[in-house]
Amino acid sequence: MSADPIVLPIATIQPDFTAVVSDVREGVVSEDSFWLSCYKTGESSVHGKVYVALDETDRSLVRLQGGGGVQIDFDGDATYAAACPSLHAHPTRLVVPTDVYTDSSILDPRKSHKITAFDVAPDGTQFATGYYDGSVCLHSISIKTAQPAICKPHLSTITSLQFFPSSRVLLTAGTDFSLSILPADPPYASSDSPGASLAPVRILRGHTRGVTSTAIISRGRNILSGSKDGTLRLWDVAAGNEIRLHAAGGAAYIPILSLDIGERTPNCHFDDIADMPSLTDAVEVDTADKVVFCGLLNGSFEVYDLRVKQSAFRSTPDPSARFPLQSISYAPSHDLLATGASNGLISVYDTRSFSSPLTTFKRNGASIEDLRLVTLWSSSFALPRSSDCAGMDVDGDREEVGLAIATEDGLPYVAHVRPSGPSVRGELVGTDCDPVRFVRVLQEKEIWTAADDGAVRRYQMR
Repeated sequence: MSADPIVLPIATIQPDFTAVVSDVREGVVSEDSFWLSCYKTGESSVHGKVYVALDETDRSLVRLQGGGGVQIDFDGDATYAAACPSLHAHPTRLVVPTDVYTDSSILDPRKSHKITAFDVAPDGTQFATGYYDGSVCLHSISIKTAQPAICKPHLSTITSLQFFPSSRVLLTAGTDFSLSILPADPPYASSDSPGASLAPVRILRGHTRGVTSTAIISRGRNILSGSKDGTLRLWDVAAGNEIRLHAAGGAAYIPILSLDIGERTPNCHFDDIADMPSLTDAVEVDTADKVVFCGLLNGSFEVYDLRVKQSAFRSTPDPSARFPLQSISYAPSHDLLATGASNGLISVYDTRSFSSPLTTFKRNGASIEDLRLVTLWSSSFALPRSSDCAGMDVDGDREEVGLAIATEDGLPYVAHVRPSGPSVRGELVGTDCDPVRFVRVLQEKEIWTAADDGAVRRYQMR
């Protein structure tokens, strides 16, 4: 029986709290307050008010004072940290989005505005959102007044969006069993013109149930797709043909819910296939050194080696808790794998040995919708100088490992995994109880989220 997971605390804050602080600073009101709450599964919740007022001596300074068992620190600019001593919740950065993108005007008001798929271009110039009706919108980040470019490459819900490394091509997948290759270098229209209309340059068909996840290999000559039909498929993009099919879970065809790909590191060694000859096909490009990690419906994960075209490892789920693995993330540079389950459990493995997780943790029972292993620095989400920053070497700026996590309860966060941990490094605030379905990390500098409220949020890590 595996050890009980570590339970991490939650700090939630009134979504418009920065507006309250701003009103006091600008003299709109002389004083005001907002709510700050802390939770920890199995313990009594703490709800307190934070009182906001101008400093008695220096009227240009705003002072925040927690009450009701909550504490808050503020550096006078834009850095906040919350704590709750009774729940052993140490000072944690409250990370406010630097940008919020909403553009519901492009959607038919009779249709849902919920985002069903999301990705950010590697060069940071644009992002893509997908919707229930099979439509995809490309949004320019660099051209603030541009209207989104629109395409409808699928008959029904968009389930996955992924930019190619060039940032000018987009891979899409849907519940209509297909994938498409979409040009992503649109002539963005001005604010007073309708958005450009795009059309797929390639449609890939072969799955017999909805496609759930995708991966792009190197520059994109080959791609991978996972599906509820229980197959992992390798595709030749240029020809639009399927190269090979792998049945997840052996002959069981267990539905694939998530996948990630990366290089096979020297330490990532699988004895059963180490001496097997390579089976790389002539149309494959840069696949020989890659391994694919698949999160499965039955709560297990499987490792597929693209060099020998065989399963290299399959985990055994706990019979008493077979919760689907909604998300999976592989970081070869750190020899780490992280999985997120529908019951809120996160497991972190050392890929040099899959015998048991390095650690397991959760905050509550809300589903882990998406997660990304990310390199943090000790200055990432640094606390206000007035906080108790023991163990946080903000000046040394040492490298650490963290997880950016999107959750169904609308409380995304960043967890510290190594060298110490797990612990909550930052609460990504801004949503108001709406599930956050997607999280992306851009160039180790920014975290992006997309939620059911139709908004895309950008957070600065440093």
